[in-house]
Amino acid sequence: MLLLLTALQIWALAGAQSQEDKNKIIGGYSCIQHSQPWQAALLAGLAHRLHCGAVLLSEHWAITAAHCSRPILRVALGKHNLKRREATQQVLRVARQVPHPQYNPRTHDNDLMLLQLERPARLGSAVRPIAVARTCASPQTPCHVSGWGTTSSPMARYPNALQCVNISITSRQQCQQAYPGAITAGMVCAGIPEGGKDSCQGDSGGPLVCNGKLQGLVSWGMERCALPGYPGVYTNLCEYYDWIQQTILSA
Repeated sequence: MLLLLTALQIWALAGAQSQEDKNKIIGGYSCIQHSQPWQAALLAGLAHRLHCGAVLLSEHWAITAAHCSRPILRVALGKHNLKRREATQQVLRVARQVPHPQYNPRTHDNDLMLLQLERPARLGSAVRPIAVARTCASPQTPCHVSGWGTTSSPMARYPNALQCVNISITSRQQCQQAYPGAITAGMVCAGIPEGGKDSCQGDSGGPLVCNGKLQGLVSWGMERCALPGYPGVYTNLCEYYDWIQQTILSA
């Protein structure tokens, strides 16, 4: 059974301080604080609850998965621990959501959405955009993914601190063997063959970074994450570079 990787459990952005969760994103580790300055938390509703991940592309724009769309969204930048108020944090309202015009929620194809921010982000060491990859990554390219999604599967446990995990691009053949008939040109798989390292529920829309470029967005996968032979499926952003640039320039 396939499952979109939206958050199953939610937290308030700020609250009482608590001891940092020692569990890791599946097979990963707590990111060095602000080592992923493009990482954003996508907050939904009036209560500002964590819903998905997102990625800063410029001071005016962010990007996430199209399946993360909700009527009211805000982007939290400069965050590391979601349970603490941090001097570096910025929470900006999303003024406009621009899903890809061919997004298909049934097949998960074209699963990306641009977010125009109501006001520009203040850039610095903790808040910095990342460039979208113009070329597609080759199999075995080392990458990493980050997010506040569950650190265990199938039983969900959610961390306070941002988590990172090191994985690599899976070959097209292996990806199609894992998910027969489901993989399009707009998707790319990443993981490790033996399993044990993966993004998971709650990481949707977050960054897959390869060679310092934004290569993908967390999109979908198996209901139980990190299984051997079943890599995570990401939106393959190299296939959408022109659409992203044209949409931003025409705004």
